[in-house]
Order: sequence, then C-alpha cells, then structure tokens
Amino acid sequence: MSGGRDGAGPRWPATASAAVLCLLLCLVAVTAAADSPGFRPAERRGGDGMEILRRAAENSVRLHYQGVRSVSWVDSAGRTGTARLDVLHRPGVGLLVSPLHGTAGGADVLVGAGSWEETGEEVLAVLEANFWVHADGAATVGGRPALRVVVHRDSGQVAARFWVDERTGLLLRREVYDITGEVAQTSVFESVRFGADAVADTGETARPDVVSRPWGDRLDPHELALLRDEGWTLPEQLFWGFVLVEARSTGSGNDRVTHLTYSDGISVISVFTQRGSLGGGAVAGLREAEWDGAPVHVADEGGQHQRMWEADGFVHTVLADAPAGIVSDALEALPPPDGAGFWARIGRGLERMGTWLG
Repeated sequence: MSGGRDGAGPRWPATASAAVLCLLLCLVAVTAAADSPGFRPAERRGGDGMEILRRAAENSVRLHYQGVRSVSWVDSAGRTGTARLDVLHRPGVGLLVSPLHGTAGGADVLVGAGSWEETGEEVLAVLEANFWVHADGAATVGGRPALRVVVHRDSGQVAARFWVDERTGLLLRREVYDITGEVAQTSVFESVRFGADAVADTGETARPDVVSRPWGDRLDPHELALLRDEGWTLPEQLFWGFVLVEARSTGSGNDRVTHLTYSDGISVISVFTQRGSLGGGAVAGLREAEWDGAPVHVADEGGQHQRMWEADGFVHTVLADAPAGIVSDALEALPPPDGAGFWARIGRGLERMGTWLG
C-alpha cells in the first residue's frame, strides 16, 4: 500500500483481495448479520451446529483439494451477479484463488498457510456469541452427502445456511441472508476433487505474481491504544455486532497503513487507514458518490463493496463482504468524509456521547 502524503491512496489487489475475503470465510464456515444497531452479545448462544462448523474450519487448512466454486450476490442496486473461481489448496502452502479460465479477469491471489487459522477461531467465537447455530439434518451438494447447519438471529430469522461435506468436513455451500430475510450471497462448489494427486494434476506451481496474505505485523492492544492517542480512528466494534478480530500494520511514520478486520461471524469488513489525501490514481476505476454532501469513491464488484474517502488528514478504505444494506450502517463508526454536513457531524457526536454515558 502506498504513502498518503504523495497524494496516493492505499495500494492492494483491490478486486481480488476482496473476493478472497469472502471465499476464505466460506471455507472456514462462518455467518451473517445480527439483529439491531449497536448489538453487543450478552451471552454465548451457539448450539449443536458449532461442532460441525469447527470441523469444517479445521479441515479447510488440512485438506488437499481443487475445485470450481460459483459465487453469486445481490449488489447495492438490487442486481444479481455471478462469478466462477478456480480454488486450489495445499496444506502448508495455502489457498490459490483464480478467475476460471475464459471468465471475467482479475488477479490470482494466494493466501498463505497459517494466515487464517488464528483468525478463523476468533470468527467462530463471534458467530457463537451472536447467533443460534443448529444442525439441520442431512442433504446432498453436487452428489456428495452433506450435513446442513442453519444459523438464526434472536428474532428467529435465518441469517445463514451451510452445507458441510460429511466425509471430508469441507464447506461445500454457503448462503447468507440480509436483514429482510432475502438471500444476499451464495457460494457453492460446482465440482471438487480431494487428495494430493488431484492437486498435482492441475500442474499449478508457485508463481511470483500472486499476492500472499497476510501482510504487515499484528498490532497488539497496547499498539492500538498508542495509535488512537495519535488521532487514528481504530474502533473495537463497528455496527451490528461486527467486532475486531484482527489488526495489522505495515510501514512506519506517515507511511504507516493499518488493516483492521471486523466480523459478525460470517461477513467480513476490512478497514485500511493511512495518513494523507487521495490522489487521482488511487481512485481510478471507482465512481464518485456523495455521503452527506461530501465525496466518497465507490465500487461494488464481485459481491464486494469498496468505499474510499478522506477525513481529517486520513484516507479510509473499506472492503466489505456483507449484504449491501449492512455496509452503510457499519461505516457510521468511522469518520465521515471531509466536507460532510456540520449538523450530521454534531448528530453523530451526540449519539456517540449518549453511548459513552449510557
């Protein structure tokens, strides 16, 4: 990611890295949004489906497999899109995700081994705190016997469904529902093969053009506190039960970039923050929209939502794998763009003050 002082914005494989966030959480088996604004779990919920999902999370990093995964989504305009991805996993090496040959372009992304094992357990803990998770009997996906898990909000509304391969434990299918009960995202293996021989048959080898994650170093609570004292907005929780599950940083001084990952148990919101201002190159390919009368740069591709803006000497970039209706609410925890309405700022400040006092 590039420095803010030279007028550039964050640098990363935008479409590909966002798509991988979604796919990774599909593979570690986690779920969707909570019930109400400012939700904070008061107790552990969970249920008999957690054992199935934990097995899926563990096995996702232990299995050799190769397959084609179809992903579909509903964007912020209510349009449905689809993509087909080639997925290749080698234990100890990582997960390589590539656009299927002959489909829409995009960068290949390699997620290194070990990148998500620690975070995956944290995400599952958030899932168990936020939702009721129950085994829902047997099913079949692509001719393979599977165990189905259903995830409910406190209201009883379905938040997500998962289908886990009965033999290997791999997550075969995932459906995420928005807060109106409509399907917002679906991901399913069209075909999958297991074993070292199946992976070797692809002829895929490590390549220098793929991007390995994670980047940067973990930030501990003390380091986060120091950055907050220096004026960085790095919240512990976003809207609707999205809690901080991982914090990383790369660079130093004015070139420092933080990457905070939030999850409610299924969906992921990544927030990148850096001192500086946006240059034209940083927003290439994004369209300009308004947030309370101020500019914010937007893209909705591949089921991922990207938002980029300047605020109080910082550039904030959001990559969200979440139903469209949740993203704008989650952004309320972050500073509004420069030029946003005065009374809107005052209103947000009073609301937050009420939260602190209450």
